Amino acid sequence: MNATQALAQFIADTEYDRLPAQVVEAAKIAILDGIANMVAGSTQDMSAIIGQYVKDSGGTPQSTVIGWGFKTHAPSAAFANGVFGHCLDYEIQGFPPTHGTSSCLPAALALGETHHVSGATIITAYVLGWEIQGRLRAASASAANPAFHPPGMVGPLGGAASAAKALGLDAGQTLMALGIAASRTGGLTVNTGTMVKATHPGNAARMGAEAALLARAGYTASDQALEGRRGYAEALFHGKMDWEVVTGNLGDSFRLVDPGFDIKRFPAQVYMQRPIEAVLRLREKHRLQPSQVEELVLHTSGRGHSGSLPRTGLDGKFSVEYCAALALLDGRVVINSFSDERRFAADMEDTLARVLVRPDQPEGAAVRATARLKDGRTVTEECLEFTGSAGNPMSRQQRMDKVWDCIDRVLSRRDGERMVAMVEGLEDVADISALMGILGQTPSSRR
Repeated sequence: MNATQALAQFIADTEYDRLPAQVVEAAKIAILDGIANMVAGSTQDMSAIIGQYVKDSGGTPQSTVIGWGFKTHAPSAAFANGVFGHCLDYEIQGFPPTHGTSSCLPAALALGETHHVSGATIITAYVLGWEIQGRLRAASASAANPAFHPPGMVGPLGGAASAAKALGLDAGQTLMALGIAASRTGGLTVNTGTMVKATHPGNAARMGAEAALLARAGYTASDQALEGRRGYAEALFHGKMDWEVVTGNLGDSFRLVDPGFDIKRFPAQVYMQRPIEAVLRLREKHRLQPSQVEELVLHTSGRGHSGSLPRTGLDGKFSVEYCAALALLDGRVVINSFSDERRFAADMEDTLARVLVRPDQPEGAAVRATARLKDGRTVTEECLEFTGSAGNPMSRQQRMDKVWDCIDRVLSRRDGERMVAMVEGLEDVADISALMGILGQTPSSRR
């Protein structure tokens, strides 16, 4: 049995009752975080373009477009909800980073709603999508071309795994779905900091849903799409795939709990979490006012994608300087921190000129923030395990604070409480369409 066949068989054979309790609980935490991201993401400027585009494209009204009050056919709904789930850059991150939720969960929800599957099936589909995507990412990380954005490389296969499980495909059909999805990979890192980045997971979710639907209808693909000559591994990774990581000990452990995931405290790239928290600690411990600071230096393991002068507020999610300046100026970093209005405010322009990044730390080391003050003093704080990281988990209250900040933008308190209760008891939900009915509501600003 080759690697593609082994994964297909594993996906088809794994049922909810084979999942350890710890994996189920981790999945529900991740799914709730993902849904919160999709709800808040549906209100963003780029999502207005995507939502209207999908609405204008038409389609059989089968699957909910979250926050938009209409349904369309499953692949388009998965695409829109995938964009919504990723556009804030606020979703959980695995190891190595790959945006497993926005690539997998929307596909499972879209097809699950159409076919009235149970919450237990959605949990299983999500766990498997995360597992396949994470294994492929870990197995290829050393050979990956950094010009490809990771969810574009592995996301369609994770989306296909989730979609196949939501549809209840057998091993042969799942094998074809993986083969179809393997030909749908791509996504350029150069688009980081632009609206296009969010379409990489969105496209993965759409392609995953489409691959599963086509496979169920009898559409064929190579049965060795991953390892075959001129196949996935050769095309994207020069054949340098660690096949033991891909297929070794399938089902003995699950990547949702080993190695686990980071929950982002701030709506910015995962590499921004440490710099932000280091500066917040500096500000809070030493009771700093921005006017006291002559220079702020961040000692990090990298410069960040967007550099010292991000082109837009969105681009600021990938700028160490901008994220550090936000933390210093505002004492918090929230969804609205990445608007163009905040990016080009006078105090921000002034502060950015006083923030320096020195990438002199080894990979994985603590970020150190040092402020040289106008009175001649120097103060320093650092952050290694940020709040929400696997090594420093959030409390339930901290997680729920994030969830409510996201869902309050669309849902009433009553509907929000209903949604949270459903997801926290997802294994007991008989038909996922009840959950999607809540999520399909539109905010008052769009009515």
